[in-house]
Amino acid sequence: MSDATLYREFTLRDGGVWSSLVAFVKSNAPAFADKGTPLRVIITEEETDRLDEQIRYYFGVVVKTIAEQAWIEGRQFSKEAWHEELAKMFLPTREITTPSGELVLKRSSIARGQISLKRMTKFTKDVEAYASTDLGVVFER
Repeated sequence: MSDATLYREFTLRDGGVWSSLVAFVKSNAPAFADKGTPLRVIITEEETDRLDEQIRYYFGVVVKTIAEQAWIEGRQFSKEAWHEELAKMFLPTREITTPSGELVLKRSSIARGQISLKRMTKFTKDVEAYASTDLGVVFER
């Protein structure tokens, strides 16, 4: 038997999906409850994926401006270096266990399908606030 964690998402667009959700819960809930690990159900609205315009603004304006204006201990850094630093600072990390058993902390991504429109907006605003306040970067409006 596998040590995989049960994870399944359903988007409730119509009655057919609802019946699949109910069937899935019915067929799995008793076994997990018997093992002492009952299922947990979370209901949330579907989030819209981040937009290409957000990515263009983030890299083309925000990160570019930071790379051009920010100095740390007498040095400037590339857009790529700044993106890595900012992602580590403002995006959540998650634990991943590799096949060899190593536990790795991995930062979240802004790739398509990996971050919502709302979360990308918050990330960009957090980055701009940090750059303005802590690095003295001035963004043209």
